[in-house]
Amino acid sequence: MAHSVHICVCCGGGIFTTTVVTEEIENLLKSKKIPYVISPHKITEIPNLTEADIIVATGKTSSTNKNGAPVLIGLPMFTGIGKEEFGQLLLDTIAKVSSD
Repeated sequence: MAHSVHICVCCGGGIFTTTVVTEEIENLLKSKKIPYVISPHKITEIPNLTEADIIVATGKTSSTNKNGAPVLIGLPMFTGIGKEEFGQLLLDTIAKVSSD
């Protein structure tokens, strides 16, 4: 992977839940030696996040991104339930967007 993957982590307020989920994602990406940039946002910003390669929302949303960035529901990274499965989905999605 030549460039860093840019992940936008989004929650209702863009503060608390995003911080917890960001830490979990960072741990995963560091363990896999994947270069990344992560930025916090509000869920309402999802349609206009032009810099995002991947968007991870911490709550259910039907929002889509105008640039076509995949929107994943990252609540498992907050609750711990389904964390491994979500981690694999995120890694698979990074591989896909990196090869496009």
